Amino acid sequence: MRHRLAALHAFLNRPRLWRVTAVMAALLLAGVVVGAGQGSVQVLPRRPHAATPPWERWCTAGQVRDDRKRLAFCARVDGLALASTTGPGFGEAHVAVIAGFHLTIVRLPYGAPVPSRGTRVIAVGPMVRARDGQREVQAFRLVRG
Repeated sequence: MRHRLAALHAFLNRPRLWRVTAVMAALLLAGVVVGAGQGSVQVLPRRPHAATPPWERWCTAGQVRDDRKRLAFCARVDGLALASTTGPGFGEAHVAVIAGFHLTIVRLPYGAPVPSRGTRVIAVGPMVRARDGQREVQAFRLVRG
């Protein structure tokens, strides 16, 4: 037992190993921060009466789901697709998007192609509360780029 502890101590007592590990961890953390910080989430809590952003016209381009609690009149999510899933309904697809350090679920319009992981996604539509409690944007307009 003492020999094993001595071997472990000798292996871990390498300053160069710890420096390389610290540099690799810092680079990984920087990559995660850069990836998660890209994009933005813009929310319009109520229908604006005066000056509106140019993307606001898409907020009324479809029928809002009435089976979910509406959190905002409209939202614009611009970020990177992390994962996608289909269902539970026929033709229904969802994408998890990280934008501006926020994770938002985007329900795609029927018939829209599902973006692959890492694709830039811009979605505009009303923000509702999903079944699992997360924020979900019901996309009336979807741009992949």
